[in-house]
Amino acid sequence: MQKLFNNILVPCHLDRDPELSIEKAIQIANHFRCNLHLIYVENTWFTPPERKVKVDRAREIYSPRLQAGLELHISIRRGNTDRIIREYAIQQCIDLLVLGRARRRNILLDVNRFSAITECPVLTIRDTPDLEKVKNIVLPVNSHLPIRKIIIASYLGKIFNSKIHLIALSKDMRNNSDQAPYLYKSYQLLNDNTNLSVECHAIPGENIADTTLEYAKQINADLIVVNPGKELRLRGFINWLFPRFIFNKTLIPVITIASKLSKSM
Repeated sequence: MQKLFNNILVPCHLDRDPELSIEKAIQIANHFRCNLHLIYVENTWFTPPERKVKVDRAREIYSPRLQAGLELHISIRRGNTDRIIREYAIQQCIDLLVLGRARRRNILLDVNRFSAITECPVLTIRDTPDLEKVKNIVLPVNSHLPIRKIIIASYLGKIFNSKIHLIALSKDMRNNSDQAPYLYKSYQLLNDNTNLSVECHAIPGENIADTTLEYAKQINADLIVVNPGKELRLRGFINWLFPRFIFNKTLIPVITIASKLSKSM
């Protein structure tokens, strides 16, 4: 089985404590035998000495916690956050971004944007149990065949011997003949190419993000795998005014995966 994760990136900010993100990233790095990259983004052209001390301290704390043979790379970069993260992800062959969930909206936690600019899976986590047992993976299906989501979900499913739950809105299945085949095509693709246990459900609902979250809670899911956009965004007027996403409402880890790579990749 081809190894999909080799380099993990945790974008950090020198004014905030990224400890949760780094703790979970270390667990994942050790489990999947990946190198870990911490990048501190500085929006000014001057970095106070105490911040450099903070970075050096992070190296002393976290480096010994990686298993032998794995590397920890820490750097401070100045400039535009999006440009820095995108360039670093390309230069260092990053396979996975790990972001902690903040209480307030944070430029470093715009999952939709990071997923698009890096074209890497983005794992959003809160204070969840160790990511070493993933028994149930929920994967919503919309108006296209989610190849990249299926690849990541099946890779993790093989490692953890997970069950994959494919879900779609039943109203879309009835009202839009273009969408109807994709749930069953996804099921067939997994069934024909893996030995994983796969369930397939068309569920009543108006919003795919809300329905995914409710289903994931009902089955005690360990992971949700989504595309950016409507699969993340919860419905409701308040959520429209102040954007709230699946990862704001659950302790279940969420992986966001851009639906396709750009033509330049």
